[in-house]
Amino acid sequence: MRREPVVMLNHSTVPAILEDRAFTVDQLTTQDYAAVCAFVADRLRELADSGQAAAARALGEALSLQTDTLGPNFRWEADYGNEPVPGNWLSERMKAWNILICALWAGWHDAEDYDRTRWTLVF
Repeated sequence: MRREPVVMLNHSTVPAILEDRAFTVDQLTTQDYAAVCAFVADRLRELADSGQAAAARALGEALSLQTDTLGPNFRWEADYGNEPVPGNWLSERMKAWNILICALWAGWHDAEDYDRTRWTLVF
């Protein structure tokens, strides 16, 4: 029986948690979400254009687990205006955002258009 190689992740690439925890999940906006999605689309296109189409597809599928969660989650504000977002929606948003941000940071934190100010872990 053939065994598949085990891929070990280097957790040192996870962004450090900032001491200033002022940026909270309820401060994320649809503009933050749209900017992250545009950034991801551009990076995946660059990857595919460089001959790494399979990697771009795989990474796109993996990241879509988070972006597909975030997109409908931001509908609350559009549908209900100024009503507070329920805690379960915010916890789902926080989890998806933080996973997405860790993945982006690991691959592209040094990219020219990576937004270090807004694309951080939220609490």
